[in-house]
Amino acid sequence: MEGNKKEKSNEKVKIYDKNMYISQEKLRTIAIIIIIFIIGFITGYFASSIMNTGLEDNNINDTSYNSVQEK
Repeated sequence: MEGNKKEKSNEKVKIYDKNMYISQEKLRTIAIIIIIFIIGFITGYFASSIMNTGLEDNNINDTSYNSVQEK
């Protein structure tokens, strides 16, 4: 009779462990997706910043070149 109780408690622990493992995997997946999104956002922000800086420099040069030609 005691052996039967131990088997049932072991089954409950196995089910509990399985549920814990599944929930850990879900959380891990969500964390990975969030980290990838943040890295992509930061990369895009810096790339956009660099591209805008380059365009602003070109606009300044074009404006000064046009004003020299007008004179």
